Amino acid sequence: MSHSQSSACLIHASRLPCTPRTLKHDVLTTTMLHCGSRIAKLFRSPVTPPFNFPRRLLIKFEFSSLFQAKGLNTSDEESDEFLPWLERKARTKISSMLWIGKSAYGRSLFASENIRTGDCILKVPYSVEITPDNLLPKIRAILSDKIGTVSKLAIILLVERKMGQSSGWAPYICCLPQHGEIHSTIFWSEYELNMICQSSVYQETVNQKAKIEKDFAAVVPALQQFPDLESITLQDFMCAYFSVTSRAWESTKGLSLIPFTDFMNHDGGSKSIVLFDDDKMFSEVIADRNYAPGEEVLINYGKFPNAMLLLDFGFTLPYNIHDQVQIQLSIPHDDNLREMKLELLQHLTPKIKDAVGFNCPDDTFIIKLGS
Repeated sequence: MSHSQSSACLIHASRLPCTPRTLKHDVLTTTMLHCGSRIAKLFRSPVTPPFNFPRRLLIKFEFSSLFQAKGLNTSDEESDEFLPWLERKARTKISSMLWIGKSAYGRSLFASENIRTGDCILKVPYSVEITPDNLLPKIRAILSDKIGTVSKLAIILLVERKMGQSSGWAPYICCLPQHGEIHSTIFWSEYELNMICQSSVYQETVNQKAKIEKDFAAVVPALQQFPDLESITLQDFMCAYFSVTSRAWESTKGLSLIPFTDFMNHDGGSKSIVLFDDDKMFSEVIADRNYAPGEEVLINYGKFPNAMLLLDFGFTLPYNIHDQVQIQLSIPHDDNLREMKLELLQHLTPKIKDAVGFNCPDDTFIIKLGS
């Protein structure tokens, strides 16, 4: 379906951190497409504002993903059979316009032919998307009702990995990053975290790790009922949990991992997002611009500042048009003029309507890039 064949608009989808979620809708002439949302921040308490990172820390991310805007365009031999496998599993064509390769970003999708604005570049049926419904009934039956969707998806990934090549999802599981390949701050060493201890990203990292540990403790009793799963460690669970929160999309049908689509890397300026067609039961991506053969095809995860990208996805952007910093003023509580100063601060500082991801205490204000 080309862009010109419907009245659908490519609306920029972003996660709605820590708030009740609503989905934007595109009304087509014959059906309805729903815009997907990246979900990582939805499963944490609101973060307090980060400060800019010292440049020496950004060196850490050069090998992790997006710090180098230009780089390799090479075949990924390990993934050569991935798309044919997925199409056999789906019993339908998913894409003839894209191939899997490696760039400076890691595993990526490239144009295999000329792509024009409005082209549908991939369609993935719901039948080959991983949702909580894929959880084995015998495991689901003994899980506590308090176990969240992210943890359920993480368990699915762990179970499939334990099955090895006998898993029906083995080619996909093998493509997911493992410990040592993930550069989110939740995997940093204590020494590395101490380098950003003055940033609120430090405390948010601590909070996120504590949440994952709590969720793991909640699923351990169920895992221990199965000899093949009782050896799963906290580190295993963290890797699977990160794969879910950094890769899953939410639509009207809930959370899902979308193989092949989640190989697309992030461009904050792109207008391409994942669209869901509940009537025809597939997810699709529409090109927002022309691509030449061999050019990497990108998608927009959302309007995220670098602090959120670092924590949720493990990379930063050198020129992030959505970057922001929140400045906190230290006004002592015993200051007789504290309330007046806070009132002046709120009155005189501009309000940023599209600030992302941070609660704004009374003694703070946000500065956005270019503002």
